[in-house]
Amino acid sequence: MTGTGKTSEEEFYKVYGLEVIQIPTHRDVARIDQQDLIYQTRVGKYKALAKRVRALYDKGQPVLIGTVSIEDNEVISSYLKNEGIPHEVLNAKNHDREAEIIAQAGRVKSVVVATNMAGRGVDIKLGGVPFNQESYEHVKSLGGLYVIGTERHEARRIDNQLRGRSGRQGDPGETQFYVSLEDDLVRVFGGDRVAGMIGKMGLPEDEAIQHSFISKQLEGAQAKIEGFHFDGRKNTLSYDDVLSTQRNSVYDRRRKILSGDQEYIASVQNSLVERLHDDEKSLFQSKQEILGTEMWNNVFLQVILSTLDRLWMDHLDAMEHARSSVNLRSYAQRDPLVEYKREGLQMFRTLEENLLSQVAHIMTHLDTDAILGNTQVVAASPMEQVIGNIGQASGKKYGVNERVIIVKGSEEMEIKYKKVDQYLADGWTIKE
Repeated sequence: MTGTGKTSEEEFYKVYGLEVIQIPTHRDVARIDQQDLIYQTRVGKYKALAKRVRALYDKGQPVLIGTVSIEDNEVISSYLKNEGIPHEVLNAKNHDREAEIIAQAGRVKSVVVATNMAGRGVDIKLGGVPFNQESYEHVKSLGGLYVIGTERHEARRIDNQLRGRSGRQGDPGETQFYVSLEDDLVRVFGGDRVAGMIGKMGLPEDEAIQHSFISKQLEGAQAKIEGFHFDGRKNTLSYDDVLSTQRNSVYDRRRKILSGDQEYIASVQNSLVERLHDDEKSLFQSKQEILGTEMWNNVFLQVILSTLDRLWMDHLDAMEHARSSVNLRSYAQRDPLVEYKREGLQMFRTLEENLLSQVAHIMTHLDTDAILGNTQVVAASPMEQVIGNIGQASGKKYGVNERVIIVKGSEEMEIKYKKVDQYLADGWTIKE
């Protein structure tokens, strides 16, 4: 349930398959939402805002000023100080008092400056807390909570959330947005057109123009930005779905491995045996007989789990690279998403092939004597137990992405530690 979902109705339906149903308020909304005040400069806007707050403070009406950033908080605070208006500034410096400051924003002569996102979920009661009927009626007679927005946000939902701080449960209230032609939203969308209109009037910088046409222009600009961001999120989701399907498949296999699913173990072992040559099959079966069924299965699960995890990490790196480069295909009149899906499928099939081939290689080259001499077959780092020496001589521990040097006879190479298992199984050792 949300109070501002109507403006994002299309996204809720297209992305999540959810319909948005608008429920009427329990009590009629008594809040007055004024049309935006448009100023030529930010300085003129801030001066006019401070003067308005001064008048409201002298009257006693509580004021909540919503800004788009902490920097704006500080700027507004400096203008209020110049006017001699006592106020609270809600930002990262006093976040521990956030709920308390917002809850008391309905008191007489209260002035609170906060970012639009601060204190959400805290109900602002007229008169403050604890509730006092006399204070409540007094603030109500003054017009309720007066909410001021220092500029329009890119998303209408944020503006609506700020407006919704006032006029709760049928209480009176008023909201007003102060906008300047130097604000990002106005400057990017239609600022020149509005500037031309105001320029012809010859207004000073701290005098505003208020017209429904301009307010509609701003709302139209917000709708355009929301549409742009929605298309971006929808596009990102389409790419994420490709990797999500693969992730679900890998995690399902991991669950079966960790739970010791005998049916899965048997199917994988059968697939391994089918791809082995006759001499490898004999070697595979002889090592199985030497270790016995229980120990063999334990070792097999450790090997396949370690190999799967390593290959999955490499696959994620490859998919990330493909995602960052696939957009170039559009120059060849190809759909980047289709290309990404095709390449992702090919890479995942390669992962499955490599999983079987590497596990088959490791299992046919097991050091059974070392395994039988170690009763702790099932360990936190299975490959160290199964394959053998991974730098235990010095007791050194390596990070997954740390580069190590491995040697085999006169050969030497440098690789990441996470890829070392397959080489150790083939007779390589880590160089100290």
